[in-house]
Amino acid sequence: MARRKHTEEHVNHERWLVSYADFITLLFAFFVVMYSISQINESKYRVLSNTLTDAFNQPELAVHAIEIGETAKSNPINLVQLSAMAIKDKEEGQGGSEQKSDELPEQFKQISNKIEEALGDLIKQNMVTLRGNEQWLEIEMRSSLLFDSGDATLSNKALELLAQIGGILREQKTPVRVEGFTDNIPIHSARFPSNWELSSARAAAVVQLFIEEGLDPTQLMATGYGEFQPIAGNDTPENRSKNRRVVLMISKTGELRPQLKAVDQPQNPAAPVPQASTAPANLSPEPPVVQGPATPGGAAPIAPSSVNTAPTTKAPATTVPTSTAPPSTAPASAGAASVKKP
Repeated sequence: MARRKHTEEHVNHERWLVSYADFITLLFAFFVVMYSISQINESKYRVLSNTLTDAFNQPELAVHAIEIGETAKSNPINLVQLSAMAIKDKEEGQGGSEQKSDELPEQFKQISNKIEEALGDLIKQNMVTLRGNEQWLEIEMRSSLLFDSGDATLSNKALELLAQIGGILREQKTPVRVEGFTDNIPIHSARFPSNWELSSARAAAVVQLFIEEGLDPTQLMATGYGEFQPIAGNDTPENRSKNRRVVLMISKTGELRPQLKAVDQPQNPAAPVPQASTAPANLSPEPPVVQGPATPGGAAPIAPSSVNTAPTTKAPATTVPTSTAPPSTAPASAGAASVKKP
């Protein structure tokens, strides 16, 4: 039989082209992806970025309701402008409250108008001054209108002036506090040792006249301040004349002085009760045994018995052993007697 001829297989030396083609394909796909990523929609990317930031950095537990209608517009005014506007509104509110507090109540307006009608000329000459607020109406009069220098007796002109004011106050039935003031020139007389007495006497004289005019004494009070409440310096005669004055303080609240509550006084702690002693009564030291001279038979002297003062218990008897010591020549103590055996 003829042998089959063995044919050698052809070796392809270009197989590397397959791997090269795969590599080029992958590289092409990579650059295509990179190009597609570089061309993005900025608006969509911003929405996606904000959504991811809110989801991971600021988690919210509450579920937002669905908004319907137009979105509210933001306030164009910044915080600095808002704070400035708040401060301005506060100042305007305070100014309005101050203006409101300066207004006199209706009752005070009536009194003020009547006094202005009666004492209009003196008010123009600055001899009488009216002041007031929500609680008090003040009528200030120079002392030269009412009293002579260093005196507390009302003049004839003062009687007419105060009679007019008393008639107005009698109709209103309001509490009146009369205050007297002086300058710093000291006074040393038998009747007025100091300006305290002078100012108080002048205020009391006005109160006495109002009582005679029909005002309720329970609604009147006289107070003297002496020289210690000036409204001007005491360096010139004109300023000292301003300080010498009598002031009528008319109260709207109906109180001449505040009503105060009693202050609770702390209670004294109870004195400690001494406790009875529980120590046993037989703890007192026993008196020393006085040993006298030895007796025949070797009997020892008997110790003086201690007196037990305990009310309930008695001290137990003590057995004294026989002493074998040599006889002692010391004399017996004067405070304790020795009992010898005959």
